Amino acid sequence: MTSRVRRIGAISEGVWLRWFGVASFEVSHDGRVLLLDPFVSRPLDAHPPLPGGRWAPEHADAILVTHGHHDHYSDVPDLARRLGATVYLPSDLHMQQSLLLRVTGRNDEEARWRPWTHGGRVELGGLVVEAYPVHREERQARWLGRAAQQALRRRLTLRGLADAVRLTAAHPLAQSVGLHITHAATGASLFFLGGLTRQVRNLPDPPPSVDVLALPLTQNSEWWLDDAVGLILLLRPRVVLVHHHDDWCPPLTRRVDVAGFRHTVEERCGVPVFEPSLGATFTLEDLLGVAKRNSQRPQQAPRAGRSNG
Repeated sequence: MTSRVRRIGAISEGVWLRWFGVASFEVSHDGRVLLLDPFVSRPLDAHPPLPGGRWAPEHADAILVTHGHHDHYSDVPDLARRLGATVYLPSDLHMQQSLLLRVTGRNDEEARWRPWTHGGRVELGGLVVEAYPVHREERQARWLGRAAQQALRRRLTLRGLADAVRLTAAHPLAQSVGLHITHAATGASLFFLGGLTRQVRNLPDPPPSVDVLALPLTQNSEWWLDDAVGLILLLRPRVVLVHHHDDWCPPLTRRVDVAGFRHTVEERCGVPVFEPSLGATFTLEDLLGVAKRNSQRPQQAPRAGRSNG
């Protein structure tokens, strides 16, 4: 355990992260900037508000996309064109974008759009990324139900109705991947899930080493918490990095309380939870500090939980 702590600490000052709501992260390392599921068209009434009101990335070497939901992919084509970034994305989105570029006569941009392949490895500025297929959230009925409730309460504006349609229609049967990101020099790793998952498919046995597990926190789900616990028990990370708990599309969404999730994870798994501040920079040293403090406390044996197959 001590060697893994030192391993993370050795690179913590070189890997910087910022969270910009939903599953949007900016990762900086060795002069390179990676954007994970960037969603820059966040409504101004979202809560908490972004510092300065808007997120407008000025540079990115690569954009990594986990799936095609509106809040994960809709801004990517414009960002890629404006920033000149290479985009890595699931094969269904790659096929769609390639067709669009050919139809619009922008064939020169096609080389910058690259599909994830299972088992394929991509090295980006000293970080090695591998994609694993995951089950995606079937949220269409939930979104339509929420929209109907808000309409009956007369809280749903025309813009909100348009948002509900986009959210429901965006790739209902889309592919989704989890991204295993490893620091090549030390082997320290982060497993990033942009969307909800009931199962990670085709992981090796034993699964890859995971130091930090980035998990989205959801609402109105009967199964998600148990399956999140199962995934934590399967991968045994040192820290869980929680995201997607903000009220990013009111009145269709609401902010989720992290406290209950943290209590469940620490009680059932013995793993600490790190809650990032919106727009604030943090490093792997910050995550390491949470893991160290947790390891110094008296530990109870984790309760048995369901594992993902």
